Amino acid sequence: MTQTSYNVRVEYDVSELPPDPIISALHEDLSRYDASIGSSPAGGLTVRLFLDADSPVDAGTRGVEYVQGALLKHEIYPDRMSGYEVLTEEEFDRQQALPLVPELAGMAEVAQITGTTKQRASQLRPALAPYLVQELASGPVYLAEGVRRFADKEYNRTPGVRRTEIPLSPLERALLETLAATSFGTEVPSPGAGHQVAAGAIEGVVGNGHQLHLHAQPDDSDVAVALGSLLEHGLVRTRRIYKKEMKDLDAGHEEDLVVSLTGKGERHSGITAGAAGSAGPEESK
Repeated sequence: MTQTSYNVRVEYDVSELPPDPIISALHEDLSRYDASIGSSPAGGLTVRLFLDADSPVDAGTRGVEYVQGALLKHEIYPDRMSGYEVLTEEEFDRQQALPLVPELAGMAEVAQITGTTKQRASQLRPALAPYLVQELASGPVYLAEGVRRFADKEYNRTPGVRRTEIPLSPLERALLETLAATSFGTEVPSPGAGHQVAAGAIEGVVGNGHQLHLHAQPDDSDVAVALGSLLEHGLVRTRRIYKKEMKDLDAGHEEDLVVSLTGKGERHSGITAGAAGSAGPEESK
């Protein structure tokens, strides 16, 4: 049978650690196993060995015997052995390479990873509970890797795949489709009255050609309410008009918005980019 290299860690409860000369002697006795000796997180004695064995059970049994024999040789009688751990050398090296503090994520990072707003990200807290590290005064802190797994597998983060359909009203759906069509320079397949209302609020495109200039709407207007819902679902992002963009606009546009679709919004719109060379909307003047 081919043997495998294992790392065996044995821990003991002791009232105090052996003096340095004894530690040095233990190192010498166990040198053939590349031993390391020190204190455990709980203050006990830890001895770690590397040895070749037929199985993890064989490695653990022999490792404990070797350590026990060395301790008895130097008249060290621990209160009790609190336990031992056996890992393949490959797994031991992998764990050693991990950072002492894993990457963490607050609510701003959760919003970024999931492609949502902070408000929407806060609604995901029950689903993210398995990855919670600690609740601070500033908010919850999560394992970033866990949030990524959640985003990839459960939160519509795979391109072309929708895990669940987002419930949108007819106007919200029309606004999303109209924004996507305008951004892509294509047409809505079956426009209706809602699409006409949405199109009437769009002034044109700005920035990189995929950001849309949306005329300011009263807070209680149908378009403003629909846009707020798209924001809540993480389908769009908004910002104010930049000063340099205002130079090319007439007075009365100070409260206008620039809207862009998130990747999630593009997928849920069902609108794809038009054929190359298709004419898009004119740049805002």
